[in-house]
Amino acid sequence: MTEQKIHEDITGDQPLIETRNLTKSFKEFEAIKPPGVNVKIMPQEVLVIIGSSGSGKSTLLRCMNRLIEPTSGQVFFEGVEITKPEIDIDDVRKNIGMVFQQFNLFLHLTVHDNIKLPLDKVLHLPEEEIESRVESVLKTVNLYDKIDNYPGELSGGQQQRVAIARVLAMRPKLIFFDEPTSALDPELTGEVLNVMKRLVFEFHYTLVVVTHEIPFAKEVATRVIFMDEGEIIYRGPPGDVFENPSNERLKKFLSKILEMG
Repeated sequence: MTEQKIHEDITGDQPLIETRNLTKSFKEFEAIKPPGVNVKIMPQEVLVIIGSSGSGKSTLLRCMNRLIEPTSGQVFFEGVEITKPEIDIDDVRKNIGMVFQQFNLFLHLTVHDNIKLPLDKVLHLPEEEIESRVESVLKTVNLYDKIDNYPGELSGGQQQRVAIARVLAMRPKLIFFDEPTSALDPELTGEVLNVMKRLVFEFHYTLVVVTHEIPFAKEVATRVIFMDEGEIIYRGPPGDVFENPSNERLKKFLSKILEMG
């Protein structure tokens, strides 16, 4: 099934975010190689990006919200090119949440104040609305009882769920997850993945997820991209990618992942 056909199956609407011929080089190293990567993400899609370390997955994610500036190519959000110099990217990012490998919480602030901070300083919401959102998102990630705790008093899995709650409180239209469980012990991974499943099946968020969690990807993905050495090597629905891969490099990658698991 081609990428175009997959899009037609999902919706005929405008892509939420799209890259056209996107490349990224760091001096002599081509993290995303020419002629560039073309990706369309439709509303309520869950795109999972897999591949070995150094394949360009996280670079692609960060170029899409301009945490890293692309070397060439374009990025569009809701039909507007956000790689133009005059675009206020901070304003665009209000609609694009990002959950990193590390939790990036302020250790001197409570859970409540970590979530409150961007609602106050970025969105400038009234106090009543802030309190309502903080309570709501902490209940969504099952951590309302930790509202007055500090990050150092929480497990890694709990800290990552607070990081997710902080993103949810901004009410973005799209959330990027950059290997959100890679810094966690295996026994804590499940609680974070369960929250992410709720975002998909209960709240119908649009997600782009870089991960090595293959069972999770099989369950939630509408589409999967396999990257290798700065290129998209294979793409398709999860059944084609995981159950019947026709690409030899993809087969080798999946067999290595299974051996590690």
